[in-house]
Amino acid sequence: MALRGPCPLLFLTLILLATGLAQNIRPPDSYRKFVSEHVDFPKTRPPSGQSYCDHMMRRLSQKIHMCKVTHTFIHAPTSRLRAICTSGGGRCNQYNECDSIAAYPLTTCLVRSPPRPPSCVYRGIPQTRRIRVACNRGLPVRFIRVL
Repeated sequence: MALRGPCPLLFLTLILLATGLAQNIRPPDSYRKFVSEHVDFPKTRPPSGQSYCDHMMRRLSQKIHMCKVTHTFIHAPTSRLRAICTSGGGRCNQYNECDSIAAYPLTTCLVRSPPRPPSCVYRGIPQTRRIRVACNRGLPVRFIRVL
């Protein structure tokens, strides 16, 4: 026997509305991935006898299982990085690639040749520079490059 009246329709509408709101409140997975792979704030102190890049890239390679040629870590709070995707903190093109207005403290890790997984050796280049990120729904989701 089917339910009658406005209650089933109202109930379905409320369920769909709640689902839509939950998706808008929760940051996309790509934002969380961007943060876990590129944001290191405050900057991690490596264990004694290990360089910053060797330590951080070893942690990262547990996820990707290879020697990355280059990788950049950003040493700034996520609130400052989210601002890049707004008109107040960045300039965006038609592809949602945004250049930061502010410069950020960074460490770019470069693999020393030849790479020999899983024992990759890196050198780090600390710098303070502007960056370009791809944005989705007002959040940085992909690091593109140092400017």
